Amino acid sequence: MKNSNMPVAIITGAGSGIGRAVAQALSAKDYRLALVGRRESELLRTGQILGRDKSDWIAINSDLTKSDDRSRIIDQTMSSFGRIDTLVNNAGLGTCKTVGELSESEILELFAVNATGPIDLVRRAINELVLSKGSVVNVASIAIVDPFIGLGIYGCSKAAVDGLTRALHNEYNKQGIRAYTIAPGAVETDMLRSIVSKDLLPTDQTLTPQQVAEKIVACITGDVSENSGSTIFVNSQSD
Repeated sequence: MKNSNMPVAIITGAGSGIGRAVAQALSAKDYRLALVGRRESELLRTGQILGRDKSDWIAINSDLTKSDDRSRIIDQTMSSFGRIDTLVNNAGLGTCKTVGELSESEILELFAVNATGPIDLVRRAINELVLSKGSVVNVASIAIVDPFIGLGIYGCSKAAVDGLTRALHNEYNKQGIRAYTIAPGAVETDMLRSIVSKDLLPTDQTLTPQQVAEKIVACITGDVSENSGSTIFVNSQSD
């Protein structure tokens, strides 16, 4: 298998924003990449931006709320690359509604995308991560501790993957797995602008995807002072 000794990362939400920025940063460090997301055209665009040989990345069009798709993500990654060294749970769903405004179906969808999907993806990848003594980075949000009005339940769903980080550390650290939560403030992404206007939150008060990606990659490479199991808050540019 070509380049079989090169590390492999699965990145969810890789078609834009933070996920695309992480893909670019890891590609520069010679990682092979499984780019995961709902929009195949955007995943292919990410792959093209990398400027790498097509054998060094794959695009996996999938819906994290579907069990079969989560299984396929792991199967395709292993079939293409034969190993998994890193899983970046970056994909997320946000909606700006208060607790009383949300419907039951909206709540369930938030948890399916932001919590259940990532947890199950880790479960399916865990044996390979043990073999590679790999890492998991869960992208949460400042909303896990200080939610903007309307983002409370979004914050609750992201708090679940923050808990996953500590569970992985406590249960698998002795087997070599490192796990981190990255909890950024507002990041200038399409998802942010779908729920918060620039009038309410100007661009100069948000983080860039590249700033968050830099911290994620530092966790993966071990270039952070924080220990495995930590929640790392990344403040906005105005802080």
